[in-house]
Amino acid sequence: MPEKDYYSVLGVSESAGEDDIRKAFRKLAKEYHPDANRGDKNAEKRFKEISEAYEVLSDKQKRDQYDQLRQARRQGYGAAGGFDPSVFTGGTGRRGASFSFEDLGDLGNLFSDIFSRQPRYGSHAGTSYQPQKGEEMTFSVSIPFELAVRGGKTTINVPRSEACQRCKGSGAEPGTKPKPCPSCKGSGSVSVSQGAFAFSRPCPQCLGQGNINTSPCTACGGDGSVRRTRTLSVNIPRGIHDGAKIRLAGQGEAGIAGGPPGDLYLLVRVQPHREFERRGNDVYSSVKIDMVEAALGTRVPVNTLDGTVTLTVPAGTQPGSTLRLKGRGVKTAGGHAGHHYVKVEVSVPKTLSEKQKQLLKDFASARS
Repeated sequence: MPEKDYYSVLGVSESAGEDDIRKAFRKLAKEYHPDANRGDKNAEKRFKEISEAYEVLSDKQKRDQYDQLRQARRQGYGAAGGFDPSVFTGGTGRRGASFSFEDLGDLGNLFSDIFSRQPRYGSHAGTSYQPQKGEEMTFSVSIPFELAVRGGKTTINVPRSEACQRCKGSGAEPGTKPKPCPSCKGSGSVSVSQGAFAFSRPCPQCLGQGNINTSPCTACGGDGSVRRTRTLSVNIPRGIHDGAKIRLAGQGEAGIAGGPPGDLYLLVRVQPHREFERRGNDVYSSVKIDMVEAALGTRVPVNTLDGTVTLTVPAGTQPGSTLRLKGRGVKTAGGHAGHHYVKVEVSVPKTLSEKQKQLLKDFASARS
């Protein structure tokens, strides 16, 4: 088993997903790339380790086999201080047990698979690595309560990477052409020996592209992308709720090597309303009446999403009672409508005139 811990090399956990592994590799590759650290042997060595780790962990089959080998080593197979070839060649390991490739089943193919693999970024001389789709983006957008209820359009300003218009994403100054990489002779990969094994990995000088950009684009510095703030018009569906996501295809980060841009996901945050509260597709509000109106019944104006309507309050309505206005809630894009619930708050006067007091006393006497 390789003595390096590929997960530690990339700084990710063993449960890391494909996106986490890819992001970690890109971040480290950019930091330790030989072009950015000319003459730094340690950076070059680190870049080789990063590339080697990514080659294994980015391939599901190879990663599964690698994980199985790690588990086998934890269970006692292999030397403590590094890779022990005798364990996998039918020899006697540290525990004195005979072990062979056949004993591991599919694991026996790991070394012939991993260490003789072809580069991921280009397998023919002079060709560049495969174009890759850009990263996905998540952007939070705050919208008014009324816009979420009724739907409509809004504009947002999104900072993102876009393909450089001057070089069309190639990174090369217009009119110039890249030259074959002197390290890999244009193949995009180099062969590296590790003990009795040899394996291919992306060329550290050209990052697997097979060529070197000798005249970087003056607009993007050779990156092929630039950072811009783009104003987008977004259609908000009627009845959208707080926390919903809207996918805008192709509005994410710029692609790599001419690949398509990623997608943009808008996380919708609905601003609170001064009067209404939304629960699902239902709307809640309150209305105040006095104790006489509650006892005798009344009709009061109530604000709803569709305007002001008249609410009938039955006689004997108790404080805290809830009355329903059917179909006056949020209407979804599918045509379903919620209800509007009105909580009745009964106010009691803090001061009474002598006449009012006498009338209440007469009312109390009449009740008894």
